[in-house]
Amino acid sequence: MPGGPAITLGHGSSTLVWVPEPKGSWALPILHERITSQETPFGKASEQLRKVQSHLPLRSISLWDAEYGCAPFLLATADIPADKIIRLRPNLRLFGPPLACQGRGR
Repeated sequence: MPGGPAITLGHGSSTLVWVPEPKGSWALPILHERITSQETPFGKASEQLRKVQSHLPLRSISLWDAEYGCAPFLLATADIPADKIIRLRPNLRLFGPPLACQGRGR
């Protein structure tokens, strides 16, 4: 419809890459798969990490964007022997252990 909102069709995908050198900007794709309508980005990412880690002789270090810094992704990948470095949302507040009860409030 002329003048109406633009409609963009597309499919979500999940890409797992390997960075072969500590310095430089090369990233080599290992897995690039479509996220179907029956899957979630967290489920697809955890499935891909599980596939790749099962073929590696050492524990890997994986880097994730802020979207993956949530409980569903962490729970889905908790049993995978890989370290995860996850960027946190800028508006996220982290709290330490609770203080002793002051006798008032919640």
